Amino acid sequence: MNARLSLAATSAYRSEAEQDQSRRLAGLLLELARCVNPDIAIELPPARLEDDPRMDALRDVLMEREKAALARLQQKFDDPREFADAVGSVLPAAFTLAASRSDHLGQVIAPTVERATQASIRKNPRTMVDILYPVMGPAIRKAIAETLDGSLQSLNQALKYSLSWRGLTWRIEAMRSGTTFGDVVLKHTAVYRVDHIFMIHRKTGLLISHVSRDDATTQDPQLVSAMLSAIQDFVRDSFDESASGGTNSGGIDTLRLGDLLLWIEEGPSAFLAAVVHGNPPPSLRIRLRESLAAVHEEWRAPLEEFEGDTEGLEAAGERLRPCLISQDAEHHRKFSPLLWIIPLALLIALGYWLTLRVIESRRVDSYVESLQAQPGIVVTNADRRGGKWLVSGLRDPLAAQPEDLLAKTKLDPTRVIGRWEPYQALHPAIILKRMQATLNPPATVTLTQDASGVRASGTAPQYWMDKARAFLLTLPAGAPKIDLSALQDVQDPDYLRLHDAIEARLIHFENNVARPSASQEETLDGAAAEMRELIQVSRTHGFPVKVNIVGHADATGKENSNLALSLGRAEVVRSMLRARGVDPLMLAVRGAGPLEPLKPGASVDELSMNRRVSFVVSTGE
Repeated sequence: MNARLSLAATSAYRSEAEQDQSRRLAGLLLELARCVNPDIAIELPPARLEDDPRMDALRDVLMEREKAALARLQQKFDDPREFADAVGSVLPAAFTLAASRSDHLGQVIAPTVERATQASIRKNPRTMVDILYPVMGPAIRKAIAETLDGSLQSLNQALKYSLSWRGLTWRIEAMRSGTTFGDVVLKHTAVYRVDHIFMIHRKTGLLISHVSRDDATTQDPQLVSAMLSAIQDFVRDSFDESASGGTNSGGIDTLRLGDLLLWIEEGPSAFLAAVVHGNPPPSLRIRLRESLAAVHEEWRAPLEEFEGDTEGLEAAGERLRPCLISQDAEHHRKFSPLLWIIPLALLIALGYWLTLRVIESRRVDSYVESLQAQPGIVVTNADRRGGKWLVSGLRDPLAAQPEDLLAKTKLDPTRVIGRWEPYQALHPAIILKRMQATLNPPATVTLTQDASGVRASGTAPQYWMDKARAFLLTLPAGAPKIDLSALQDVQDPDYLRLHDAIEARLIHFENNVARPSASQEETLDGAAAEMRELIQVSRTHGFPVKVNIVGHADATGKENSNLALSLGRAEVVRSMLRARGVDPLMLAVRGAGPLEPLKPGASVDELSMNRRVSFVVSTGE
């Protein structure tokens, strides 16, 4: 920076205040001149004082020293080297004063410093590397060593407890908390205690602060700090690599003696020495480092100017006291083996109960399957209610008994309740049973079940075949097919004889008379004897028989009267037969009137033949 200033330029830029001072100075000089020579006031009027050469000479005499000082100042401004030297002598004090007043100076010069730094790094990155290497190298190595130490300690503990019951519970805890298994193991197994913490000044080796546990014992803290400083200095002097082009290792950071561990954390002005018993976790070192950083941040100036006087640093020890932490081993209370009997017995009882429930459930399932396999049984529900099993559904009366199937499953009958609604099944097996129960087939008839339905084969009398055909008419639509085509009709000779003999008899009546004449008594006796014999034959062969008594009338007279007369004749004959020992249950009456004439016609003989009672023999109900 070059700046040239002249006296003329300086005079040209005088302010009005300076001109006023000149006028006052001229007035004072004028008063002084009057004291010396009273005639001056007459010769020099006040308006021409500035033009008086004597005043200029007097001014030069009085201001000679100021002119010399202005000349030297002008020389400094004109000479760049001298000007730079003058500015440099006051620049640090100016920066200090500006920084103490406000942050405006830092905000102004920060962009310029940043641009200069970026330009310097782009121009030669090696310079920044050389600056950071002495600091970053040891810091990186130390961080890696601490991380590996913690990882190996965590890995060792994790392998030790990974296959144990306690390790399983710790794995569950790690999953719940979202941390790693190694951290959880280290949390539960790291048993340690921080007994002492020394804060020692790096330059002087003097003890700044010392905190310890109440139950901890130690020697003189000043002596301990001196010995630690001596050991650190010895290590630095003996193994310093800076002389050979390396970087300073910074001294000892870990020292172990049996169960006693010494951790040292160094800072710019002081270092911490923590005396630990046991195996502390890596988190303790992090806490020491954070506490040391907090102390340096709050007491930076006292630490830099420390020379043995601890006044003003007493509170720093209280800042270190939270680092006196410890972790005790987990104490597991040993329970008496007798206390395990109750939960073990409960567990066995629960297992036994569950086993019985499973067995019972499987037996019920087997019982239901056997019911479903039976024709004529449909299971609609099977569940447990009120401690018992309720099995309900539909059952054909001819199907198998559920109680018989229940006995085969080894289930307690009192624990199974069956509720069955009756229905008529159309399964071929049930149809076969129903035919056997209803028709009572003779020994010569064989009923078999095939894929399409029921098939009857063999020989059977006519009355049984009639009964079988009547049974077919009672079956609903969609029932299985019943095939009777293979049956052969075999008539019973006694039945045929009596059948023909009874149906051949006729009881004749007089005109408009409801009771037969006396000549018909013999015919009635013969018919009654044949009917009694027919009943015996039917009972012997096991088939029912019916005799229908049909009354007739001639065509003379009114039709309604003839119909009533024919029915009355049939009733009279039934009474006469019953009186002769014929079972009335086998007798039935019907009035045909003139609708079924024996010989149609109007002659006397034809009309006489139509006034009769005939008999019709049939089998079945």
